[in-house]
Amino acid sequence: MNHNFPKLVRPPAYRVVSEEIRQAILSGELQAGELLPTEIELAEQFGVTRSTLREAIRILEDSGIIGRADRKRLIVTLPKTSTVGRSVSSAMVMHRVTFKELWQVAMGLEPLAGKLACESATEEEKEQLAKNLQHTANVLDDHKQLLDAEIEFHNLVAAAAHNHALLQARAPLNDLFYPAWGAVIRALSPGQRILVAHQHVFDAICNNQPQDAEKWMEKHMLDFRRGIEMGNLGFDQPVTTAANNPL
Repeated sequence: MNHNFPKLVRPPAYRVVSEEIRQAILSGELQAGELLPTEIELAEQFGVTRSTLREAIRILEDSGIIGRADRKRLIVTLPKTSTVGRSVSSAMVMHRVTFKELWQVAMGLEPLAGKLACESATEEEKEQLAKNLQHTANVLDDHKQLLDAEIEFHNLVAAAAHNHALLQARAPLNDLFYPAWGAVIRALSPGQRILVAHQHVFDAICNNQPQDAEKWMEKHMLDFRRGIEMGNLGFDQPVTTAANNPL
């Protein structure tokens, strides 16, 4: 009886190389800021061609864990939050994640950010929030500047939480969810309500009142949902990239 065995599927050499280097970084064998051997040396160590090695390095550079020191030497780097955000955002768009689903996540993250910021915000971060509030008060009737101030406020609060996991989790929200505030602002001109909510969150952070910060951030996010629903702006629609955002 004849039996046909399936062909072995071997990953391309450049993927094997990139995964070996990635695992060395994640395991701590290679630390952020540490220089890697030259491309020639790496190619020799792995027993691959330089073109294969360069393709492996390109993958690692795209993911943000490898960079260039003085534009030449390879160096281990910490991925930027924006890089993480773009990668996850692309996956969310392809999976047709809706604004409602993103809002549900934001309802968990933004109150948490406000709560944590009460315990960890520095005086400098409180000053930045105060400047943002003043700027917001000055641009209530300017839809574009108000949107920018709104997004900046949320980012400042999140940064003041000093929680890297929170910042990474919020990254795709900055790309896909928060630009949708612009449609609410254009439709309803809610500048005064935004300012009031921000002021309460700011006061709670300055006075170390985590429950109040959490409560007012929840109210703020509920306002956003009501704004989308009142304006019939497609709360159940799939998100797109910010550039093509239907909201």
